[in-house]
Order: sequence, then structure tokens, then C-alpha cells
Amino acid sequence: MKKLLLVNPVPERLHKSVQKGFRSFSPLNLAYIAALTPQEWEIEIIDEGEKAYAGQEGDLAGITALTYSAPRAYAISSMLREKGIKTIMGGIHASMLPDEASGYVDSVVTGEADHIWHQVIRDFESGELKPRYEGSREPLDKLVMPRRDLFKKSNPLRNQLQTARGCPMSCDFCSVTAFNGGIYRQRPVEQVLDELEKMNTGMVMFVDDNILGYGKSAEERAIRLFSGIIERGIKIKWLTQTSINFADNTELLKLAAKSGCINVFIGLESVNEESLKNMHKTANLKKGVVSYQECIDRIHDHGISVTGAFIFGNDMDTKDIFERTIEFVHKSKIDATQFVPLTPLPGTRLFERMKSEGRLIFSNYPHDWEYHDNHSNVVFYPKNMTPEELFEGVLSIYRETHGNFSNISRFFSSLGLTKKFWPALFSYIFNFAVKDVFMDTIDFDRSPISRGIDFVSGKMKGLLTPEK
Repeated sequence: MKKLLLVNPVPERLHKSVQKGFRSFSPLNLAYIAALTPQEWEIEIIDEGEKAYAGQEGDLAGITALTYSAPRAYAISSMLREKGIKTIMGGIHASMLPDEASGYVDSVVTGEADHIWHQVIRDFESGELKPRYEGSREPLDKLVMPRRDLFKKSNPLRNQLQTARGCPMSCDFCSVTAFNGGIYRQRPVEQVLDELEKMNTGMVMFVDDNILGYGKSAEERAIRLFSGIIERGIKIKWLTQTSINFADNTELLKLAAKSGCINVFIGLESVNEESLKNMHKTANLKKGVVSYQECIDRIHDHGISVTGAFIFGNDMDTKDIFERTIEFVHKSKIDATQFVPLTPLPGTRLFERMKSEGRLIFSNYPHDWEYHDNHSNVVFYPKNMTPEELFEGVLSIYRETHGNFSNISRFFSSLGLTKKFWPALFSYIFNFAVKDVFMDTIDFDRSPISRGIDFVSGKMKGLLTPEK
């Protein structure tokens, strides 16, 4: 029997998060690959969000990677190849930079691997593994059931389900459209419901980039999905990502709440409309920042808590954006929040623009991809503030809104607004977890942007400005 290792790498400096007990979402993409692998293969998923790679042996290894975990992926590939194990890399980073990835692995799979993986395995078995394979974006009606049984059952974040892929919005900072395409491809509702019944779990994360989708037909599909959960008597609590217009349809909100929705993650992105225009965040612009409060209130009225994500450092942002956002968080009573510096990622218009304008701070790639983590490191020169001021601004918001007292106060606020325990509890846990992620993604020893931070006093001490 041949053995396949499927590896989800995490930078070594973040392994302390694992040791502290912080859990990341299990790699659903690897569970799909496992399900597509012939039954005669033994399969092990090595998720470094749970435990670091420990020298496991195998015949073939498939490695996925986001941009910030690419250096760790290359290091693991080197270790495996020294053992004589062939390595294949896929995922969004390899898809955006396949030539780079090819220098560190035996084969690269770009795009969605569902319809090409059988060929990869067949070529390996015959000793004819190709250096490059290109996946395709196919309809999702034949999507296999992922091998969730290979995840550690101790991880409460292992129960994920995907109902659609693709996004037509093409925001300036996002690479989803480049990877999954601009067409919103949906799985049949009955198929999703069948999978939910087989999962037999109480908590589910729908990992779609937008569960609501785009257009009237997609909204009607979401309504059918929520109705189906109710009609089949599937007892779950669920959360998901969606857009601001999730609050527009009262029927949809009622069905979402009744079917078990406890929280929605919404990319509010900014309280500055000029920044939204610069990001091409069209869905938010259509409603306007002035509507944020009303949308949050309406979702609260249906017993669902709201997590809002905000990005800072856009070319339209000035230094007052931090105080304006703090004011919004307090006034809106939003349940949970995530704050990040803008991060130029390969495959986005933002990255190409920053590169062409000479505004990227780091240049020692692939090593420096580690700092493109979408959490805490500033990797470019903003227009209206220094990199240090951007970092300190994001840090100041966390200090103001995510301290122990603030998180407890927000829990009771959420409990009062949603009148439900689980939505408030999830938001409370999220607020603590997201602050931990922010702190743990800072590299005190090596990152020139984060060097010199003293979190005890919250002061910047002798911070070095990178040389251009």
C-alpha cells in the first residue's frame, strides 16, 4: 500500500499558538484531495495548525500553502525530498506563482485540483509525474464528500462545508477571483443538505466566500438551503461569511436564524467610503457606510451576531481612520471585530500596483512571504502615514476594543442585543482569539516593522524604519 502525506504548513514562529491551544480551521482542501485519492492508498493529513511536521514517511506528499506559509511549505518539501519522497504543491500561492513554487517541489498543481488529481496520481504510479498540472473550474454538482474523518476530532473547527465557489466582485486586494474565477458556481441544495445530514455535528462553518452569493437566483438558493435545513430537522449551529446585503431580506434572516445561524462574518473593510471606492468594494458602496448601523441592528433583531472585518492602510486612509473606526465599533455595538493592515498578495491588482510603484518593503522572496500574513505585519509603504504609524494604529484599536474588560462588556452587549447565548459566546471567543492571532503573527526578532514593540506598556520603542 502506498502512503500519501497531505500537509498544511504553518510558519515555525506560529507553532507557539498551537502549544497554547489556539486552534485553526482544519484544511478542508486537503480533505477533498484525500477523498479523490484511490482507496488503496493510505492517507495522513499533517495539519501544522494542530501539530508540526515530525518527519513522517510516505511515498508521495501533497502540500498546500497560503502566501505567508509558502516558506514553511518549501522547507517541508526539502525535508521530504531528502527522504526520497516526491512532493506536489497546490493551493493559492502556488497557483499565483507557479514558477517560484516549481523551484522547491517536484510538481505544481495550479487552480482547483478536483478534476486533475486523478491524473496526478495515475502519472505518479506510472513513474511519469509531470512538473506542472493545470486545474479547471468545473460545475460543483459532482463534488465529492471530503474526508473529514482524517481530521483530529479534538478540533472544534474541523466541521466545514463548502456550498459554492467563485466571486464576480474582484476587490482590489483579493485573489479569490483569480483563483476560483468570477462566476459564482453553486452546489445543488439537496446535495449540500445530504452532506449536512451525514456530518452529524452540532457546529458547522460554511466556508463560502459569500453564502448569499450574487444576484436574485443565488439569494433564492440560500433561502432554499436554510429552508431545507429546517424541513429536514437538521439540528446545527452554523456561521459563515457573507456580504452586507445579508440584512436586506427579512425572510432570509428569519430562515437563517431558525435554521441555526449564530454569526455572520462581513467584510465591512472601512468606515471611509473613499477607501471602499479605492478597494472596489462595490457591494458596500451601493449601501453606503451610513447603512452599516441599520444592517447590524437588523441582523441583531433576528438573534444573529455580527463579526466585522476592517482593513487599514488604503491609499485613501489618513491617520484619523483608527479613531473613526474605534468610534464606530463602540457606537454600533458590533459583536466581534477583526482589524488588519492592508496586505498586497500575489495575484491581486493591489500587489502589482505596489510592486510597480516600488512600495513593497520586503524583497527577499520567497523568505519574506512569511510577513504577508494578513494579520499584523506591514509589508508596504502607505501613502498617508508611515509603516510604523499603520502598525501602531492597528495595535491601538486592539488595545481599545479587545482588552479583557472590553471583551466581557461586548459579550453582555451581544447577549442583550441578540437575546441568545450562542451568538454572544461565539463573538466573545472570537474577540479573544483574533487578538491572540494578531500578537502571535508578529515576529519580534526579524520583522523590521514589529521590532521594538513592548506590549506591556503598549509603546513603540526605537522602532526601525526599513530602508527603501
